[in-house]
Amino acid sequence: MSATASGDRVLAHGGLSVEVTLAPLRIHVRRAGRRLLRALTVWACEGEVRDRFVQVTEGVIADERLGFPERPVAATVSGADERSATIALTLQGGRRAELRIELVGAEHLVLELAAEGVPLRLAMEWDARAEERFAGLGARHALRVDHAGRAIQLGADRTYTGPDCPPEMRELGGVPQGDYAPAPFLQSSRGYALWCETYANGTRFELDEPTRVSTRGVAGPLRLHVLTDPTPVARLRRYVRLTGLPALLPAWGYGFWKSRDVYAHQEDAEEDVHGCRWHDIALDAIVLDSPWETQYNTWEPNPHQFPDFAGMVARWRATGVRTVVWVTPWVNLESLDGQIPPDPGSRRLHREPAPNYEPQRFVRGAEGEAHVARWWMGTGSLVDFTDPESEAWWRAQAVRALRLGVEGIKADDGEGYYIGEDLRFADGTTGAQTAWRYGGLYRRSMQRALDEAHGPGRGALFGRSGWSGQQATGVLWAGDQVSDFWSLRTLVSCTIAAAGSGFSNWSHDVGGYLGHRGVERCPKELLVRWVQLGCFTALMQAHGRLEQEPWTYDPETLELYRGYVLLHEMLNPYLRAAAASAARGGPPIVRPASLLDPGGWEVADAFGFGPALWVAPVVEEGARERDAWLPPGDWIEAWSGARVRGGREVAAPAPLHAIPVWVRAGAIVVTHPAASVRTGLGEGDAPLHATLWGEPRCGHALARLADGTVVRWRRGRWSVRGRADVTFSER
Repeated sequence: MSATASGDRVLAHGGLSVEVTLAPLRIHVRRAGRRLLRALTVWACEGEVRDRFVQVTEGVIADERLGFPERPVAATVSGADERSATIALTLQGGRRAELRIELVGAEHLVLELAAEGVPLRLAMEWDARAEERFAGLGARHALRVDHAGRAIQLGADRTYTGPDCPPEMRELGGVPQGDYAPAPFLQSSRGYALWCETYANGTRFELDEPTRVSTRGVAGPLRLHVLTDPTPVARLRRYVRLTGLPALLPAWGYGFWKSRDVYAHQEDAEEDVHGCRWHDIALDAIVLDSPWETQYNTWEPNPHQFPDFAGMVARWRATGVRTVVWVTPWVNLESLDGQIPPDPGSRRLHREPAPNYEPQRFVRGAEGEAHVARWWMGTGSLVDFTDPESEAWWRAQAVRALRLGVEGIKADDGEGYYIGEDLRFADGTTGAQTAWRYGGLYRRSMQRALDEAHGPGRGALFGRSGWSGQQATGVLWAGDQVSDFWSLRTLVSCTIAAAGSGFSNWSHDVGGYLGHRGVERCPKELLVRWVQLGCFTALMQAHGRLEQEPWTYDPETLELYRGYVLLHEMLNPYLRAAAASAARGGPPIVRPASLLDPGGWEVADAFGFGPALWVAPVVEEGARERDAWLPPGDWIEAWSGARVRGGREVAAPAPLHAIPVWVRAGAIVVTHPAASVRTGLGEGDAPLHATLWGEPRCGHALARLADGTVVRWRRGRWSVRGRADVTFSER
């Protein structure tokens, strides 16, 4: 650490520098001379938490009563070397604190604030910039993807304000809903990104004047990573390399999956499989959602509901359809409030505590007893995944079920808002420290079970909760949506925000889970627009509470549904190539405009899908044309073949049968021929077809697939390395 003529202290590494003024404490962060963070300071405060959890919708109403911010009144350097410094602080009121500054790399700065006692909040704040735009923070269900001007408490930042929101709830800000997949990662248009290294409930990003990041002191120090790589993609890459690269799933993990909220009997599940076959809809997996077990959660098939479980699974598998089973990390003492098949035998089973309820396996309360709580399928306890013996006990039960032929797990629940601050874990941490870490531990346990039963890379995990690091395991889905156009629009922006936060493997319930007004199934036009979005999503998954099978609608809807499922299956080689790139540290499958161009920070209704496609979902009822921002470059309309110049907003036709899609001119898109995947992906080894869209400016183009196959076009000639079953065309 060096000193300037004015008395400021300076840390520097490569092009990154940190200037520290002690009286008053102000920190400036620069990269290559450009100031990224201006006049950063810190504070702590006392207060009271009054957050309320609305269990019926799994929504959190954030409410705190904060005291006076205690800001530094004295600061001295208590230790320093070339790339780090420790600053001892005295805050207003006399509280002692310490700020640690460390340059851990030429593009990576870490700031850590600790304070004596247990203040309610620890905060870092700096001057806002009027032109600054912000992206990320996980799967934000909002109409915007630019968070500038917002105050966001992660885990408590989702409300329904759509057309069916009751007026009295609208006045209160809307119906609180589950904020399933937050992530404390933020991108700024000023040239930096932030990762707040915490798992605490109550983590806040206030993106106004001033800009502020804060956590609750009960979770420990506030630790903030500042990433300054030169591009948004490079900053996102650094973040996922720090927290976990997304997995590459087997081909069927990016296929089409079908489920219903409840299969009352084995015949209902078989009806879905047969329904897809009878109506020529490709199918890769069926999800046995809640309920399928004897109780919540035993991992034992209910014999009254599925009298021939293993035989059923084997018959499906023989036709290329995998089985995925639903689970949560709760083991119940009482399940009667959950979903139960209607037969007397099933009701009798669910009256009893789950036979695998073993108190020593669960998270503890403050007094050391197994924590018992009510959740949405009854009353039970959470498995303690920090205890190796309990994790192995739970995983062994999963493996037994998987060895019946099940190849996927739908890992529901696991969000941090179920974890109270005073809960105790076997590894010595508290709920305050482990709340949003819990979902990641749960997901990793389920992935270990899949790998143990079937071998690495063969099974598929489908999880709901998210946080930093959880992008590394399986697929994330968007949780519960109402079936209306407002929800579809927010789902598109949520998809973009999630991708910008590192969640590459992404899905959602085609048609919406909750239904229209909560009592009607998804309307026809909305279902068609939703299935079009699903086609251009990593995993296309249809699920809902109400009857939304496409063959129960009119022939036009069935035909369009069938066609978009088939197109999704055809795109599987292209999609998996994008997934493999993300697994190596490349951009996510869905590519937000903010990652591609400085003018894209506010684009909330269109996105890149892999390297060559640009998609603009139709999110307005009755729309038959829409305006969409198109990235710079030359593009080709997928349906018409028209050439379009990007870097601007363009008008696109959007008849009911067509979602606007453009292909980057000069790109190779590798697909499966339609005839090869008409019933599903099977083992993922169908033949390939490579299409060159337009002529590359440089005279050559290349596509690299997930299995290492390389397809090239050079000055009119095709070549392939790795596969022989490839055909070619040019458009």
